Amino acid sequence: SESISKLHLFERQELSNTAWAFSKLSRPDDHLMAALSAEVRQRLDLFDAQALANLSDSVVDCAEDLHQRLLKYIITFVDGMPDSHSGWQGPQFVDVLRCVFVDNFGCAGTQAVLGRMGIASPPGDFLQRAQHRIQQAQEESDVRKDTFGLAHKRVLCYAEWDLVLSSGEPLRGALLRENGIRIGHVTPPAWLRSFATPINSLIGRDLCGEFQLVTGIG
Repeated sequence: SESISKLHLFERQELSNTAWAFSKLSRPDDHLMAALSAEVRQRLDLFDAQALANLSDSVVDCAEDLHQRLLKYIITFVDGMPDSHSGWQGPQFVDVLRCVFVDNFGCAGTQAVLGRMGIASPPGDFLQRAQHRIQQAQEESDVRKDTFGLAHKRVLCYAEWDLVLSSGEPLRGALLRENGIRIGHVTPPAWLRSFATPINSLIGRDLCGEFQLVTGIG
């Protein structure tokens, strides 16, 4: 109750972080989430892109309004992507990142990004295979925790590909990758480049599970 009475004193980022953190609890406090929702609704037009992304995933009552405000940043992000290899080598996308100023669009925001890029939602049978493979990996030993005692958030990424080369040769496969440094870390191909995120610029994006997945496929 003391926290609820002080929500109006929270800075925008503090409010965003608090809402996101409490929404991830297995049993969120309904009274606190209702109070957070009311406070967020009063400040809808004051949040930056990162706060909007966090809140879109955590404050259900305001999700639609938050997403509509996030949409302009998503459009800027996707439409600002270079359309040539040389464009990706230059500063164009760095300028886009600085303009949008978001590290992670969140679940709802990322789906909107993929949709604007023309990437459809995956079919149900793919999701089942992905969930099964990820569950298998989670049941395996965590080397970093077991060997070094490191507690970390495991991010597991799964992909499948099925295509035919110009020569007529079929190319099929599946791959799972996890975030972080590990034995057998592969250097990315020359055409693949990681970019520092604008907020947490010290994070090594080439160590993200998604980046390592594309590296493995490439």
